[in-house]
Amino acid sequence: MLEEGDKLPKLTLLDDEGKKVTTTDLADEYLVLYFYPKDDTSGCTSEAQQFRDLLPKFKKKKACIVGVSRDSVASHQKFKEKYDLNFPLLADTESKLCDAMGVIVEKNMYGKKSMGIQRSTFLVDAKGKIVKVWPKVSVTDHAIDVVASIP
Repeated sequence: MLEEGDKLPKLTLLDDEGKKVTTTDLADEYLVLYFYPKDDTSGCTSEAQQFRDLLPKFKKKKACIVGVSRDSVASHQKFKEKYDLNFPLLADTESKLCDAMGVIVEKNMYGKKSMGIQRSTFLVDAKGKIVKVWPKVSVTDHAIDVVASIP
């Protein structure tokens, strides 16, 4: 997993509207790049709603929020509409950004092993430098912790 001091990889993905977006063009003063396993699941929905509800506080600190999963553009559109999400979601269907950031890990659910996204968040400054990392995120109050850490 990338760490504080590392540079954000420059990759182009599709957003929830099907538009090409380059990671290095996302930040205002700060970019909150959060990775989550799957659209419309309980933990991922709760996390997205927290970021949605706190967006005004992030904007005051000149930070933009971008969610990333390996779901499709169509899945992101439904998820975003269903929960009135007010920030972009990137469709990393080929796992390029997930792999580059190091968030793909082996998971063990009910004795079945698989590779999937480890819920993680990265705070990136305007120069593309990672300034804080939250690996293995616990959803409860996560967005509050993130906004509080932005200068």
